[in-house]
Amino acid sequence: MVKSSIVLDDREQTIRNLLVNFCDSYNSKVSADDKLELRITGGWVRDKLLGQESHDLDIAINVLSGEDFASRLLEYTEQQGIDLGRNSTSLHTIKKNPEKSKHLETCTAKLFGLDIDFVNLRSEKYTEDSRVPIIDCGTAEEDALRRDATLNALFYNLNKSEVEDFTGRGIEDLKNGVLRTPLQPFQTFMDDPLRVLRLIRFASRFNFTIDAEAIEAMKDANIRSSLIHKISRERVGVETDKTLTGNNPSYGLRLTNHVGFSNSIFNPGTLRSTIEELNQDVIQQIDHLDSKVSLRIDAATQYLHSFVDSIKNSSEAPLLQSIYESILNDKAATRALWLSLILEPYSEIFVKLNARKQAVTHYPEVILKEGLRLGKHDYDTVSNILKNSSGVTTFDKYFENPASISRSDLGLYMRQYGEHFKLYIAFGAFSDYLDGLEIVDLTGETPTPEGINAPLDEDKFRETVFQYESLLETIRDKGLEDVAHLKPIVDGKRISKELDKKPGPWMREVTDEVMKWQLDHPQATPEECIEHIRQVL
Repeated sequence: MVKSSIVLDDREQTIRNLLVNFCDSYNSKVSADDKLELRITGGWVRDKLLGQESHDLDIAINVLSGEDFASRLLEYTEQQGIDLGRNSTSLHTIKKNPEKSKHLETCTAKLFGLDIDFVNLRSEKYTEDSRVPIIDCGTAEEDALRRDATLNALFYNLNKSEVEDFTGRGIEDLKNGVLRTPLQPFQTFMDDPLRVLRLIRFASRFNFTIDAEAIEAMKDANIRSSLIHKISRERVGVETDKTLTGNNPSYGLRLTNHVGFSNSIFNPGTLRSTIEELNQDVIQQIDHLDSKVSLRIDAATQYLHSFVDSIKNSSEAPLLQSIYESILNDKAATRALWLSLILEPYSEIFVKLNARKQAVTHYPEVILKEGLRLGKHDYDTVSNILKNSSGVTTFDKYFENPASISRSDLGLYMRQYGEHFKLYIAFGAFSDYLDGLEIVDLTGETPTPEGINAPLDEDKFRETVFQYESLLETIRDKGLEDVAHLKPIVDGKRISKELDKKPGPWMREVTDEVMKWQLDHPQATPEECIEHIRQVL
């Protein structure tokens, strides 16, 4: 439900009163053409009208620079004896720097405990080969029209205490839940193709639809090419990350697939040419697998919700149910699950990145590290999940013949995943369910926020759930839930002393044997372990 007006909370009202009083004081000394008018812009206005709290305050100024305005404001508060709270006298100014997308200086000041950005109203002009526009001071209407969506172009005029809709569509689109570009969509996206990802992100966050004309413009191959050549991979990664950790990542991924952006996002970025040059033996395989990424997204977004909901509604899988609840209630784990599902086609691909070295790197790691600029925790986690789940795994052998797998077999395999074992189970169970399933190609159908929730193959679902629930029961019964944190019963220092040998490379094999032996003899003593080591050496 969209509110008809904005209601300020106590702190916002205090800030508004201060700013308007300052404007009145300033305006009493200048001509009509130079009078100050202040507007809160962007997401704060949208969120307040949606009844959501927001503390991201950007204030646009019609005259004066951000720094000049903030300096005069602080001078005014000192003269009036107004206490703005802690750290209120400090200003942080970001100067013009087009190379970093800072085009007019922005000044941040802390007022009553809230950081507020002050910047001029802007107009934009784009060049053909860069998303960094030429920006100058502009009017309120010019500033509104340069934004990515009409509902993000709403302003709150502080002087008048009213919402302004210079596009003429913002309020209506917000009420209808429609993301529409203020200007012609094709040119809007060509100017800055990152807007495609932003609209997809907002759609998945608010469960809004994207205007049909904008959807069609997004599908243009020139827009995809522009995304690859004009946008930094950091920015692509930021928007993708926000979509995957947002309210409805499945919807965001379906939109990404629908407009053909999947391979423009999930790729090795600037290392593509290096990979082509140094990996002639696998590049054709990579090209073939690229086409499977969109199919993988199709499959995952069609069935994940149905799969998880069915587990939640089942009384026969409490352990598996608990795992999915913990994963899907954790943003980082949810992101890692989606990325693992998306990049699974590349799980067995390794590439050389340096002609002078023989070392190879897991291709999913390259995509996440170089293509999306995600952090080490993210790419290590996903790469580890995919590397250890490829081929015939210990769990596959367990499912075939549980009696053939020892406690140490299970424990050592689980330790490969460290603290992310539950994530692997969530990935593995759903991946096994998808394996061999006939997936309907829905990329041609415009996605809706409600999702698909495709009906499950009940026989395959029951088989998969039974296998993994049985596995989890075995892990519980064998006391292996915390095996990732298990310390060796005998450390390297004692081994070296007991065997009267200097520490060296030989110890790695011995410490591995210690862990294997103690997993198979959970009640044994360190002395018994030492005796075993003496016998096997």
